[in-house]
Amino acid sequence: MARGVTSIRRQLVYLSLLLLVTSTLAAYLGAKAYGDRAARISFDRLMLGSILQMAESISLLDGEVVIDLPSSAFGILAMAQDDRAFYGIFGPDNQRLTGYDDLPMPPSDATRISANPDMPVQLYYYDNYRGERVRFLTIRKPLIEDDRATEVAITVGQTLRARQALADEISLLVLQFVIAFTCVGLLLLVFGIRKILAPLRQLKLAIAERSPVDIQPLRIPVPREIEPLLDTINHYMAQLDSTLKRLERFTAEAAHQIRTPLAGLKSQAENALEESEATIRHQQLLQVVTSANLLANTVNQLLNQATLAHRFQSEPRIWVSLNEVVESCCRELVVWALGQQVEIAYLSEGEFRLKGDDFALRQMLRNLIENAVKYSSAGDIVEVAIEAGKGASPGSAVLLIRDQGPGIPDAEKERVFERFYRAQDNAHPGSGIGLAIAREVAEHHYARLRLRDNVPKGLIVEVSFYPPTVQAV
Repeated sequence: MARGVTSIRRQLVYLSLLLLVTSTLAAYLGAKAYGDRAARISFDRLMLGSILQMAESISLLDGEVVIDLPSSAFGILAMAQDDRAFYGIFGPDNQRLTGYDDLPMPPSDATRISANPDMPVQLYYYDNYRGERVRFLTIRKPLIEDDRATEVAITVGQTLRARQALADEISLLVLQFVIAFTCVGLLLLVFGIRKILAPLRQLKLAIAERSPVDIQPLRIPVPREIEPLLDTINHYMAQLDSTLKRLERFTAEAAHQIRTPLAGLKSQAENALEESEATIRHQQLLQVVTSANLLANTVNQLLNQATLAHRFQSEPRIWVSLNEVVESCCRELVVWALGQQVEIAYLSEGEFRLKGDDFALRQMLRNLIENAVKYSSAGDIVEVAIEAGKGASPGSAVLLIRDQGPGIPDAEKERVFERFYRAQDNAHPGSGIGLAIAREVAEHHYARLRLRDNVPKGLIVEVSFYPPTVQAV
């Protein structure tokens, strides 16, 4: 038995793993971005604190800029022991007053922060200085003395080692937490998937532990999503039970119907062997031939019924021309009917197509036409007609088979559809299966088959096909 290329469990695990890995990567990138931002903000605040202390120590005295830098301003920058710090104070025209004289000036795209009106405007930017990447902060402080005023620019720079170390530490802590969360999440997902798929395993065990002859519906609690699967299995079992019962009934009936003619055939053959009178022996042999023909007809009908039962469950319905099927059957039977001195007339009022089984329709038509011919007298005409539905059945197509035979009493019009039923006063040989097969084929095509009296005598078999199974062409 062919097995699936993969399993649902494996697919769920792969998808869950992909989701977790994607989430872990996204979380790591987010943590790295958060670590970089946190480290940048922390050290930017240290630089801001240092530069504000420097700004407080700068004043204007007798028109001269006086600078008395406190040691605490450098102590703040020295908190990052692995970093180098740079500073510079510049007067008008970028004249160096103290500090490094080659510090880079703020570019035009420097980050400008002026959140607090009491605070000076802060310009943050990166630049390469003395072989390292450095973060700079520049502010401008106005100096006012009586009627004199000037402005100084204070720049502080710091290398990025400490802040990068802090960012990496934050990212590593978050990454460790995310990895631990991923491992725990994966274990929980595997456990959850196993638990979710447990009802399928229970369903499998419930079927595997059943006896081969037990085809009763399964009654086990399953989740709502698996209920359609359970309903499908139960529906399949119901169909299988129906098929087995039909097969059992068919086998019993077939055995009974074949056993009786065989016993009679054997008895007639034995009598013919013992009979010395040629005339009587000839009559007995004729009875043997008649019984053999009846038995062959019964076997053929039983085989046709079994074939139809199989086709009803295995063959899809397709669109066929109802007129072509009926006309073809009439052509096939016309020579045989003429041998019985009966004519077959085909009449049609319009073209129709039918969604059904071509083989089954032909079997139904052959049985109905053969019955009509068999019960007709020499010189009679059997009419096969297709008419459009009228009155309460617009759009339908009606197949009519009219004969001029003895007809069927009203009390037996329904009983003749029972398998192997034959009226006691019926002198014509037959198996009693033909009309039963015809009704089964009609029901398979959602059609209605009924019998009614012909005028002045005879029988009319009426098969009505209804939309959407039938369509006018």
